[in-house]
Amino acid sequence: MFADLKYALRALRYSPAFALVTVLTLALGIGATVAIFSVVNAALLRPLPYADPERLVRLYVEAPNVPSLRRFRTATTEYAQLRAALRSWQSLDAWQTGSMNFSGGGEPTRTTVTRLTGGLLAALGARAELGRIVGPPDDQPGAPAVAVLSHRLWQTAFGGDRSVLGRDVVLNGETRTVIGVMPEGFAFPPGEADVTDVWAPLQIDPSLPVNDHSVFLLGRLAPGVALSTARAELETFVAQRGAAGVGHSWDPEGHALVAYTLTEEVSSAVRPALRVLFGAVFFLLLIACVTVANLLLSRAEARRREIATRSALGAALPRLAAQFTIEGMVLSLLGTAAGVLVASASLRLIAAAGAVGIPQALDARMDGPVLLFAAATSVVTGLLFALAPLRHVASRNLNGAIRSAAAATTHARGPQRLRQALIVAQLALALVLLTGTGLMLRTFWNLQRVDGGFDADGVVTMSVALRETGYAGEGARAFWTRVHERLASLPGVESATLASALPPVTDGYGWSTPVPGYDPARGGGIRLGAGNFPVIDYYQLVDTHYLDTFKIALIAGRFFDARDDASGEKTAIVNETTARAIWGNESPLGRQIIATIDPTPHTIVGVVADVKNNGVDKPTGTAVYLPHAQAPAGTGLLRAPFIAVRSTSEPEAVMASVRRAIREADPNLPIAQVRTLDAVVAASQSRPRFLALVLTLFAVVSLALAAVGVYGVIAYSVAQRTKEFGIRMALGAQPGAVRNLELARGLALTAGGLLLGVSGSYALTRFLSGFLFGVPANDVFTFAAVAALLALVAAGASYVAARRATKVDPLVALRAE
Repeated sequence: MFADLKYALRALRYSPAFALVTVLTLALGIGATVAIFSVVNAALLRPLPYADPERLVRLYVEAPNVPSLRRFRTATTEYAQLRAALRSWQSLDAWQTGSMNFSGGGEPTRTTVTRLTGGLLAALGARAELGRIVGPPDDQPGAPAVAVLSHRLWQTAFGGDRSVLGRDVVLNGETRTVIGVMPEGFAFPPGEADVTDVWAPLQIDPSLPVNDHSVFLLGRLAPGVALSTARAELETFVAQRGAAGVGHSWDPEGHALVAYTLTEEVSSAVRPALRVLFGAVFFLLLIACVTVANLLLSRAEARRREIATRSALGAALPRLAAQFTIEGMVLSLLGTAAGVLVASASLRLIAAAGAVGIPQALDARMDGPVLLFAAATSVVTGLLFALAPLRHVASRNLNGAIRSAAAATTHARGPQRLRQALIVAQLALALVLLTGTGLMLRTFWNLQRVDGGFDADGVVTMSVALRETGYAGEGARAFWTRVHERLASLPGVESATLASALPPVTDGYGWSTPVPGYDPARGGGIRLGAGNFPVIDYYQLVDTHYLDTFKIALIAGRFFDARDDASGEKTAIVNETTARAIWGNESPLGRQIIATIDPTPHTIVGVVADVKNNGVDKPTGTAVYLPHAQAPAGTGLLRAPFIAVRSTSEPEAVMASVRRAIREADPNLPIAQVRTLDAVVAASQSRPRFLALVLTLFAVVSLALAAVGVYGVIAYSVAQRTKEFGIRMALGAQPGAVRNLELARGLALTAGGLLLGVSGSYALTRFLSGFLFGVPANDVFTFAAVAALLALVAAGASYVAARRATKVDPLVALRAE
């Protein structure tokens, strides 16, 4: 083996161009494959870092006939009923996650806090790095207020000070004592874009029935209990309670219970996108393997005489197989080593290029399973083509091999046909990958051109949440009035507003809203909820400058003004979708609705243009706008609005000025999510942008490999037919005719690859349909454009290779043999 290894390295040293192209081709194919496998491993294959994660199950309330109530939160009353009645579960715990103001370790910040019942962290098998975790005594009503910090918050806010235990921190104005610090890397809930930094007890009083639908549930199956058994118990529970009229409106059709494993929940959102990426990178790896196959077959043909002669002199087939296996493995290992470097760089690029659309991608790393996958890929690709040179020996036609290699005037048809078939397959694979990339690029382009109903240019946004203590009642409204006056006076500010949400993505409510005089036959088919009242998807609190700041069109009536203060008549504004869905062609002006957050009837005074509120790729939902000045003082929306400022100044300068204005009003308030509205819109498109970017990189590599493959086949054909071309030109053939002869061969291969690729693309692009927007999966324009691009690249490679035939000197060619 050592002798074979030295021979292989010496052979590569004497063929540096061949070695370089082969290694780079393998590095690109294997590197991209390993990088995407790292993401797939992190998101889908790697077990969750909890004890026995396969027994952890999430429970939801679900209304099967209401799309917005799929996998919905559970009421605390329902949680108490379930915990007392179910027997298939070893434990059942609840949690809530949200943003809170945090202070106690330097400058106040806005952080993500998860409040959970005392058994949840223990059910995960979690242990604290310092101190202890939240336990059952902590979630009892009246128990001391405590908190557990994440490792990240411990380092950033307290500098890793181990004396943090026993110190007081403040969450939304409530003082809590730090009892523990979790280990680095611990996360719950898993897979969330906003990572939790504080865990605190969720104290539920079972004696107080609260139908708030505010908690998520996590159960651990009892030993020996299958998920199917637990699901059957949930169905029985709902059916029995519903039939007896016990509890909180249990109903198999409208108020059911569903259960999914925690692993399935974490991966379900990203699984389709990762399947697309893994399919794309599989095509890229196949293209790389086909390219290497052609290179090795061409090299094998050049070595036919050598191999046949060695066999004729006594070299046994197993001995030659061992040598060529070593040669193939050396090439493959070199390509894999370079591919691991490519994969490592790719993972950094993935993290920086919008992987927020796939949160688990940020956890991807080159760990043991990934490196094992790289090694397996290396062995398979090395063995697959290493033995190609031995087929002449295996056929035992040694005399024919020596004679044909010694004095061939034309190229051998058998080997050439195999290489041509590989090139057709390579072009077909490249076309499939290019077509998918073209569809995603058109999707992303279409998303950029969607009219969201607002103008994001020049708008800076941020989130500021008031603590409950100190801003009770009208204190919050008075504070925002002072802040707005300061913002409006800043240099360059055209308009400033407060809003409970920002477009194009808004938290949905799906609240049934009584509408006096509502006639279903008159409207446009709005979904009905409890009491057969129309369901309003989105409620927003806004101030009088909302339209000016976001440049939203007023369709009818008026917008909020000074008349809509706390002492004025309660008013509301609806979007066009709501107006059509409830009142059809009739005007909604002067009609009334009873908003869920305020039972007083609100008179509709205006209709505004639709603003995207469910993402730019989704239809606009029904929306009702309520004046900020008339919101009930106790509503949480009043204390945690977004601030939006339209200005002609540079965004960085505006952000600094707004920060100073808020600090002057209250220096202890944390300011979070400071960004431009353009960035908010871009974040809502992170997943299609990420897919488009990665697929584009794959497509560029596949184009390059396809060009190398076509060039290699034509160039090898020219090299093998040097004597033939010399004879042709000696007999009077013009150089252009000789060039066109080989160019026609390349174009024929390209046509075959395109025909096969279009068929494959037509069959496979339907799997992309769930990611596309504004373009069909079998879009003719995209198919034609990518086919033309691939044909142009292949034709260029064919032309460059074919020109070598015109450089043949007839006299030199005839003397060569």
